[in-house]
Amino acid sequence: MPDSMPHSRNKVRRIAVIGAPVLASESRFNAALIRHAEQHHWKFVFSTEVSVQTLRFLRKLECDGALIRVISPAIAREANQLSFPLVNFSSWLANPQLPTVRGDNALMGRLAAEHLLKKGFRRFGIVVSKGGWFTHPRHQSFLETVEAAGFGANASTFHLQSHPADDADLQRFREWVRGLQTPVGLFLTNDDPDAPALMAACQAAGRRVPHEVALITSHGHPQICLACDPPLTYVDQNEEGVARHAAAYLDRLMAGETRETKTIIVPSGGVVALESTNTMAVDDREVAQAVEIIRARIAEPINIKDLSRHFLISRRTLERRFRAAIRTSLHDFQVHERIERARDLLRATPPLAIAEVARRCGFGSAARLNRVFRRHTGMMPAAWRVAAPAILK
Repeated sequence: MPDSMPHSRNKVRRIAVIGAPVLASESRFNAALIRHAEQHHWKFVFSTEVSVQTLRFLRKLECDGALIRVISPAIAREANQLSFPLVNFSSWLANPQLPTVRGDNALMGRLAAEHLLKKGFRRFGIVVSKGGWFTHPRHQSFLETVEAAGFGANASTFHLQSHPADDADLQRFREWVRGLQTPVGLFLTNDDPDAPALMAACQAAGRRVPHEVALITSHGHPQICLACDPPLTYVDQNEEGVARHAAAYLDRLMAGETRETKTIIVPSGGVVALESTNTMAVDDREVAQAVEIIRARIAEPINIKDLSRHFLISRRTLERRFRAAIRTSLHDFQVHERIERARDLLRATPPLAIAEVARRCGFGSAARLNRVFRRHTGMMPAAWRVAAPAILK
């Protein structure tokens, strides 16, 4: 899809942005809009939060086009009365009857479910926020994915009654979490602004995050997710992609393309795995503890003999139970965890020497790290470090 329709080089487009104040806040969405403005002769003439009054004022403003976050039927009605082209970039309404660009909400739910399934979770909870339509496809897709894996009967749903969650909601949520059988993976259909409070409520209910309750959200505001304790895993909703497609769509409308009420769906960017899901869901107590020991002592030359002594069970028994619970050998799991730790360290700033990465991951030497890393990733660590931004994009 082309970025935009060509227009006169000397024509400066006067653009309003309602619902994502590009002149007042920083976000990946806004950064993408600003880049588009620089490249396509846009001038932002009005940028503020969305309201009916704002849209009514916008009618009187001299604009060539607008990007609007439509969050209610009343906002949609006001937007439909504007005399210039506009694009809605919100998922609050299922069918706003406006040109619309939004993220793939169903894909967000599926990616969240797949992430928890890969972590070994077989019990799930879904927290549905009170708010826009977007929570429904996320919820439904998550449920369909765990059902397809054979665990639909193990999924429970909790509905928040207020937005943001009030004290009564949080009390009900604590009681719900306390009643869940662990380990359990929780999917939050929205992280704004409830995620920090919900995570704190899990801990207040006596549930360890992530070992007993792992949390992932589909909304993915990095600032909110990183502010959680521990940092919250999220599905990247690809704000940059939504902004680029919305801006390109608006360019085409301003260049004369016939206005239609079609919706463009922009794929999500993938799961950003942080500490809130940094675990393996294991019902076997000794195996779960073994996983924690391996991760906590990743730089040490610990082996299955050491672990079997720790738990006072035979090496063969521990290996058999580990395979049954994790579906891989203890040795292969340990290597996998060391490779993952190496990936994290290779992205460190300032860069660490390869020998230091090897030492911190328990490989002992740069030569062994090079050999094992290449066998598992197809690349040498130094080359992977250079290519990481493109690989992880």
